[in-house]
Amino acid sequence: MPRLLQRTRRPDAAAPARARADDAPLTLPPYEPPSHPMDEKIKQKLASMHTGRETDTSRRQVEKHLAKSSAYLSETVGSINDVLYTRKRSLAHVAEKRRARGQEDKTEAEITLEEYVAELDTTITQLTDSSEEAVRGLIDCRAELEDHREVLGKVLEGLNAQVPRPEPRAPKTKERPQRRRAAVSDDEDDDAGSGDAAEEDEEAEEGQEDLPPLVGIKELLEAARKTKSDEYDALTAHQRYALNNDYIAFKKNWHDSLHPEDQVPLPDPSTWFDEHGRPTKGAADPNDDDDLVVEREIIDLKCPLSLQTMKIPYSNHQCKHTFEKVAILEFIRSNGGMAKCPVCSKNLRITDLYLDEVILRKIKRAAEAATRRGVDDTSDIEPEEDADASMIIGKSTNIKKERSRARHQMEDIDDEDDD
Repeated sequence: MPRLLQRTRRPDAAAPARARADDAPLTLPPYEPPSHPMDEKIKQKLASMHTGRETDTSRRQVEKHLAKSSAYLSETVGSINDVLYTRKRSLAHVAEKRRARGQEDKTEAEITLEEYVAELDTTITQLTDSSEEAVRGLIDCRAELEDHREVLGKVLEGLNAQVPRPEPRAPKTKERPQRRRAAVSDDEDDDAGSGDAAEEDEEAEEGQEDLPPLVGIKELLEAARKTKSDEYDALTAHQRYALNNDYIAFKKNWHDSLHPEDQVPLPDPSTWFDEHGRPTKGAADPNDDDDLVVEREIIDLKCPLSLQTMKIPYSNHQCKHTFEKVAILEFIRSNGGMAKCPVCSKNLRITDLYLDEVILRKIKRAAEAATRRGVDDTSDIEPEEDADASMIIGKSTNIKKERSRARHQMEDIDDEDDD
């Protein structure tokens, strides 16, 4: 063993004393406002942070992580509520079979299952609420990140607006007299010179009193952040979250997992928060308005480009249309990175695309329903020789693998855009 490592293991008598010294609280001197404006070198460094490429790269990385976190939360809320719906459906099926046999009393197994479902409902409700709160927190972080450049710009404006101060006079140094001055006139000249210097110092001090006080970078930064924070807090919950794409995706996945078998329309975003800004959980009642029944339309699971049943559905933030991933990527790339939506002519870029978890679950459900009906030839689901594993019935893990694979493919797309 090296002697250096051996030496570190030996007890050191002075170690406790050093530990006590290190544990002592560090006392900082009181804050003093700046006495002179920031020099040009520091301003240039701040300017490079404001407009520099390195800062933009770091900001994009943070935005990418925030977007992934929102996507994971959106996928999770759908998955856990899918589990809850499945368990509730199993419980309802058990009760229906019991009543069909003419039994009124619940069996012990049914009571156990009922207790389990009630406990699961409570747990998933808590997880859903915490996930919804986490999504809003990520949106708040992204808003603060987007304001970062403007905040630095305000700091630079404050520094550039500061009035320069006169340079401080060098302190007088005492010199050892070399010889005695014999002439009285020389002494008089020295007295006159010192008097003039004193008058100049007094004039300089009077001039500084007329200048506005200097504000440090810390104060400028806090003031700029406070201004942006107040502007953001003044927005309503609807403006902050209900119009945000990440929250919309989260809400869609949540709503679809609660109504997987009937096409209950998603409530209008204006109803997602109450007057106090708290999220609501209510869904639209299809029996309240006949117009809502009309909205219960069969969603076309075929890609408008390939005209085949979608396997990896990609929607976008510009319109409501969904496409097969490979088809829409090839279509956009063949048009130089931006193309018109084939359905509504909205401009689409690769960065506008995202894996649509809601449509992906609908594809799986349609395949399961077609298999249960024993339908081999259907307009919605067309079996193919190389059918994707996610379409196979009874293998719930396959849909998770498909989501994971599609998510990694989307990350590769993001990396290409960053390059």
